[in-house]
Amino acid sequence: MITPVFILLISAALTCQASAQKVLVLLDDPLIRSTHSLYFSDLTSRGYDIFFKSASDRKLQLKDWDEWLYEKLIIFAPSATDFGGDIGEGTLLEFVDAGNDAVIVVDSNPSELMRSTVADIGIDLEPKGTLLTDHVDYVRSSSDGHSLIASEEFVASDAILGNFTDRSPILFKGTAASISPESTLGISILGAPETAFSHFPGKAVIENPLVANGHATLVAGVQARSGARVVVAGSVDMFSNAYFTLAGFETASGNKFSKAGNRAFCDEVTQWAFHQRGVLRVTNLHHSHAGKQEQPEWYRVTDDLQFGLDIHELAGGIWEPYRADDVQVEFVMLDPYVRADLQHNDQGHFHTAFKVPDVYGVYKFVINYCKPGYTPLDLAKRVSVRPFRHNEFERFLVAAYPYYMSVFSTMAAFFLFGFVFLYHK
Repeated sequence: MITPVFILLISAALTCQASAQKVLVLLDDPLIRSTHSLYFSDLTSRGYDIFFKSASDRKLQLKDWDEWLYEKLIIFAPSATDFGGDIGEGTLLEFVDAGNDAVIVVDSNPSELMRSTVADIGIDLEPKGTLLTDHVDYVRSSSDGHSLIASEEFVASDAILGNFTDRSPILFKGTAASISPESTLGISILGAPETAFSHFPGKAVIENPLVANGHATLVAGVQARSGARVVVAGSVDMFSNAYFTLAGFETASGNKFSKAGNRAFCDEVTQWAFHQRGVLRVTNLHHSHAGKQEQPEWYRVTDDLQFGLDIHELAGGIWEPYRADDVQVEFVMLDPYVRADLQHNDQGHFHTAFKVPDVYGVYKFVINYCKPGYTPLDLAKRVSVRPFRHNEFERFLVAAYPYYMSVFSTMAAFFLFGFVFLYHK
């Protein structure tokens, strides 16, 4: 006999299985599946359903009509000159524009296909064949010479790095990238030390290093306007089992470390890329007259109003109250008439109060909150502001008291003059 409890358990299991997100991993070398098994096992442990495909597979399919077959994409194919099946360069951009996430990993010799794909999302790789080198922070006793770098230039964002709290150095061997200073979507997640530079190996003299003085980006992130996130890493080796398990190394500058932070770093950055962290949501957006709860459709000029909303952050699969002191609301009619900071109560509720401008028209409450590592909040709620009615104006204005006095004094003087003129002999 099938009990109701058994049915509930089966339903829960089917729901969890159906909610598991599919991840497509494109490889140009099948050995990566074994040499990078720890990275893939970490993804599997988080509930992702991973599908390994060759980048040149003729049966490769990313989209079936208007339905995407995978929610996430990981590319470990730096030398791929063409994708098989129906995947083209435009397909990958369409995949991201549809709100899907991707992790793209290249090396020091990326193909033109990978270079152009990365450039289309706002990340410029160094010329093909260049290798990031550092004569100060390279790892000693390594067969890679001065090209195995230990970097500690992390982005100052807990939303991206999450539980990577020990900040162990990241071992990196590959190519660098650069992000345009004018870019509002790109984030340098891991930078190179100030002494690192990019050049062509084998040249004895380096006259003009391509990237130097701390301007090199090793791992970059892009948060598209569609909400999708893309992470670009310039080293395939930094995801490998060898770097994940390397312990007890020393840099040329004399710093000694007990372990590398590659495994925790790559896991946390992938979580951010796959929207497991740094996601904000807004609920309970409301406004009303000061001291009241009812939300009106319009306000009168110079009214006192109060505005509030709840913001929560996704952390570890749980929505927790978001805490920040830099959230603002604007009261806009073509231009912002009011810009006010929102106060919070440490429980996710943000609020403020201000006076309606003495200009009537159609206004909007606008929340445009963009913080590196978090999903942007772009909200607008329209409300009307009307002028005073004819019977709502004050009968006596304090500022008009001198005019009132002048009128009454003139009347009194007239009667006094008339009395004196008529009755005085």
